[in-house]
Amino acid sequence: MGVPSKEQLIKKAGDPKVLPSVARKVLEMVNNADTSNSQLCSVIEKDQTISASILKIANSAFYGLRQEVTSLNQAIVILGFNALRDLVITVSTKLQYKNFGITEQMMWDHSIGAAIAAKRIAAGRGKDLEEIAFLGGLMHDFGKVVMNNEAPDAYLQVMQDSYNEGIQPMAAEDNVFGYNHTEIGPLVLSEWGFPPMLIEVLKNHHLNYCSLEDFEDGLAARAVACCHLANCICKKIGIGYRTPDDSVDLASLPSVAFLAIAPDKLDPMLNEIAEAYEAEKAAFQ
Repeated sequence: MGVPSKEQLIKKAGDPKVLPSVARKVLEMVNNADTSNSQLCSVIEKDQTISASILKIANSAFYGLRQEVTSLNQAIVILGFNALRDLVITVSTKLQYKNFGITEQMMWDHSIGAAIAAKRIAAGRGKDLEEIAFLGGLMHDFGKVVMNNEAPDAYLQVMQDSYNEGIQPMAAEDNVFGYNHTEIGPLVLSEWGFPPMLIEVLKNHHLNYCSLEDFEDGLAARAVACCHLANCICKKIGIGYRTPDDSVDLASLPSVAFLAIAPDKLDPMLNEIAEAYEAEKAAFQ
């Protein structure tokens, strides 16, 4: 069972060429204020797989649009520049899986569930927060994808230790690899040129090494809080897990207190997210 060092893993997975060329170009373009809608669309249209997937999601229950979106140009006009960027990243993220068996399906289900949940939690708190919360929910466990891609036998051991021995996943990763997914994901995304705030979410979504009050940037703190709560909700519901975990006490979570969510709002939120996931997950498959 070969286990690569952290440096070996980052060097291989962090190569920008690992990311689809369309996604690399889109990340460059969205940071350029002079980029036009037509320029962005012309780049995305070169990849038929990504284009078709974007239109599928744009016409899904996730966006609930009143009119059918039939072109990428129409999608960007209706959804906006950043939403189209998010869809490119969503589709490109799934393309990062080298294999797609039961383990990978559970990872992807959890990522989509957390993205949907984080965006719902962020709703009404500002469009900027909704956008970073969605991406944060989608990408929060990306380090797991990288570790599983490059050392599948070792990551299988992590999964077995977690499910069979009851070891917490991060502890199991540390035991087998000597590092965990909250270290790997941020480093890979840094190499790829992703936004610093998204990297903060990947690094801190378990709140193991920080307090939400420690953040100087209020938006970053709220984004981490939304993704922390989304992750816990998915665990409680069982999205991306073998079974739901009833031991998760949402009311006691620091993210719930930080976001000032009243206790009587938690069950309705849980039910809404579970229903949204069931209604919307097919669009992302």
